[in-house]
Amino acid sequence: MQIRVVIADDHLPVLASVGAAVAATGAKVVAQARSPDELFDALREHDCDLLVCDYAMPIDEQVDGVEMFDAVRKRWPLLPVIVLTSMSNGVLLRALRELGVRALVDKTAPLQELAGTIGTVLHGDTVASPAFAEAIAACDAQLDDAALNDAILKNEIARMFERGRSRESIAALLRIPEPAVERHRRARADDPPVRSGRLGP
Repeated sequence: MQIRVVIADDHLPVLASVGAAVAATGAKVVAQARSPDELFDALREHDCDLLVCDYAMPIDEQVDGVEMFDAVRKRWPLLPVIVLTSMSNGVLLRALRELGVRALVDKTAPLQELAGTIGTVLHGDTVASPAFAEAIAACDAQLDDAALNDAILKNEIARMFERGRSRESIAALLRIPEPAVERHRRARADDPPVRSGRLGP
């Protein structure tokens, strides 16, 4: 049976490239999405064997970033997921891996890498682009100030607070100490407002 794939990214050229990588493996794109709302609609409406998805897309009614993949995992626990991103924060990459994301692929990598990753994931293995693997390993070894104060991570935490998550639930989802989350909560009043739309790469 031909492998069915849902792909999601808010940039049409990326969708075209991902579609080409999927086709190169002999799989079939059954749906495309350009926002979290479209993604969840596609997953409800189409049976699929693999999701290839951007890390963050413009926000509709649904969540984005780590919370989006947490929601995907809760609703479709057996669905293999490949995340495309240029974001390299070890805390967030590790959180995605802990949520069961099978592959973390650098958006700047050659198309052949994504095609190879699709095959690897469909065989049940996990993989990460080299820079991402290094970031996760460094994060596992020791949480440092650079990782915890990265702008993308700070933005993600701010969004979670805005959506009503507690300090405890944020710390659990991101696998970081509660005091670090609390520090960001206290600092929010001093930072510029979190803009709507994309939270990062």
